[in-house]
Amino acid sequence: MTDSINYSDWKGIKAFLANLADLDHNGKLEKNSKFDEISIFNKQYSQIVDVEKYIQEQFIAKQDAIQIKRPELFEPIQLHSNENTLDKANTEIANLITTEATNRGVNIQDIDVDYWVEKIVQVSKAYSIPKELLVSIIGQETNGKFNKNINSNTGAGPMQITGITVKDFFPSKENGWYNIYKNMNEELLNDILYKKDKNGNFIKDRKGDYILKYPTAKALRDACAKDDELGIQVGLLCFEMKYVKAVAQKKYGKATYANIPKVIDGIQAGEITLSENENKNAIKTALKNYNSVFQSYAATIVDSLEQHGLEFKDLYFIK
Repeated sequence: MTDSINYSDWKGIKAFLANLADLDHNGKLEKNSKFDEISIFNKQYSQIVDVEKYIQEQFIAKQDAIQIKRPELFEPIQLHSNENTLDKANTEIANLITTEATNRGVNIQDIDVDYWVEKIVQVSKAYSIPKELLVSIIGQETNGKFNKNINSNTGAGPMQITGITVKDFFPSKENGWYNIYKNMNEELLNDILYKKDKNGNFIKDRKGDYILKYPTAKALRDACAKDDELGIQVGLLCFEMKYVKAVAQKKYGKATYANIPKVIDGIQAGEITLSENENKNAIKTALKNYNSVFQSYAATIVDSLEQHGLEFKDLYFIK
C-alpha cells in the first residue's frame, strides 16, 4: 500500500517545499517502495519550523490520500527567492537541486540554491541543453553539496574540468580536434575561448582572428575554478564530444577523426537517429568516458536523469 498526503491546499513555504519534495509531481507526498517523499519534506521543513512531529502524527494515523489542512499558527517564511517571483524554469531547477542534495543526505539549507539556479538557467537556455543533465552531473561531481569555485587535485569547477581534457579546445596546427569541436558547437566553443567587448561582440586582432581569453589549457582549467558558469560551459562541451564519440562508436564501431564529423552532421540533419535504449546507452558511454571509465558514475547519473523524468527518446545533445 502507498501512503500519501495531498498538499493541494497548503500555502506559503510549506507548499513550496512540498512541491520540491514531490519527485513524481503528482500533487501528493508519497511513501512507497521507490521513494519516500514524506521524509524528504519532513527533513527540510522541520529545519525551518519545528513541525515534523505534527506531520508524523497526522501521517501515522492515516493512509492513502490523507488530507492535511495547513496549520494557521505559522506565517509563511521566505526561503531564498520569493516563491511568487520564481518562474517555472527556476522552480524546476530548484526542485532538481533539492532532489540531488537530499538523495545524497545533504542539507539543502547549506546550498545557495538561487546561485546555482542562475548558473544552470544561463547555460541550459543559451545552448538548449536539458537542465536535468547539468544538475545531475554537478550533483554527482560535488557529492550533492553544490560547492562553489571548486579547485581540487583532479579537477576544477562544478563539473571537475582537467587541463588535459580542455587542451583539444585550442586551435593549433597539431590539434585536429579543434575543428571538430567547432563543427559540433561553434557557439559554445567561441563563448568559452574568445574575448568579447562590452557589447558582447568578439574582439579580433589585426589578422581578423578572434583573441583568446586564455593562453593555455591550464589557464582555462584554472578559470573554471573561479567562474562556475564557465565551468558548466566547459563541462557541457566536454560531455557533448564524449556523446558524439559514443554515437560514432555505436554506428561505426569506433570514433575517429574521419567519422566523428559524419556523426555530427548526421545528428544535426536528422539522418542519424537512435532508439530510446540505444540513446540511453550512448549517454551512459559518454558519462563513463567523461569520468575516466567509471561505470558506476555513469549509472548513477542515468538513474538520476530517469528519476527527474528525462525522456531519452529523440534526445540529442547537439543541435
